[in-house]
Amino acid sequence: MSKFARNAAIIILSAIILFPLFYALSASFFTPQDFTASEARLLPSSVSARNYMLSLSHRYFLRYLVNSILTAMLTAILRCIIVTMAAFAFTHLSFKGKRVLLIALLSTLFIPPDAMLYENYITTARLGLLDSYLGIILPSLFSASAMLMTIGAYLSSDRDIYDAAMMDGAGDIRYITTILVPLTAPVAITVFIQAFIASFNSYLWPLLVTTRPKMRTVQVGITMLGFAEEGEFGAQFAAIVIVTLPFLLLLLAGRKMIMKAISGGMSN
Repeated sequence: MSKFARNAAIIILSAIILFPLFYALSASFFTPQDFTASEARLLPSSVSARNYMLSLSHRYFLRYLVNSILTAMLTAILRCIIVTMAAFAFTHLSFKGKRVLLIALLSTLFIPPDAMLYENYITTARLGLLDSYLGIILPSLFSASAMLMTIGAYLSSDRDIYDAAMMDGAGDIRYITTILVPLTAPVAITVFIQAFIASFNSYLWPLLVTTRPKMRTVQVGITMLGFAEEGEFGAQFAAIVIVTLPFLLLLLAGRKMIMKAISGGMSN
């Protein structure tokens, strides 16, 4: 394929992927009359912050957004800690049943998440964690795919560094935090971003374990704002754009690390 054809294909595919986001951004500035015009519009007839003010003034919208950001951040941080410790144990330590345990954990990759919804809900309810942040994040704290990716990164690191650190008196925790994680930072950041986005976009599980409006996450709560029923479609689109911003900014901030992790995985 020639360079021109490759670049043209990239531009076309990018335009297809980005068009829904562009339209949502454009529609967030529509007036009610723009939605009911006889001809479909791509751009607003006038630019006004009315729809954004209407969205932000909703009594629960900011609470929904805070809940989502908080639970996503906690999920990402705790998953990184758990995956890091597990990957370190499987790559640097020797203990009985290690291979069997690793196979058992990786076998969860073949279990559809929806198949565990009922059991997870019953367990969460029995622990008294319904309508709580811990109940929202608990099923997402471990990821076999994230652990597998981290194990691959740790196996590519020089084992002699670990032996030298142990000889110098550094414990496992110090070695992990000051040597191993910095050496594999692109993978750790990729795991963090993946966990954050997956948790932030989660809909079904937060819907099941939360009943109080104040505990709803934004993906659940955005359908309960009532703007569409009131004919305020612009405000609904404005809410969607606001919800999209956090993980877009996160992706932009970590894009170099993600590409480095991908290229490193390919080179290995």
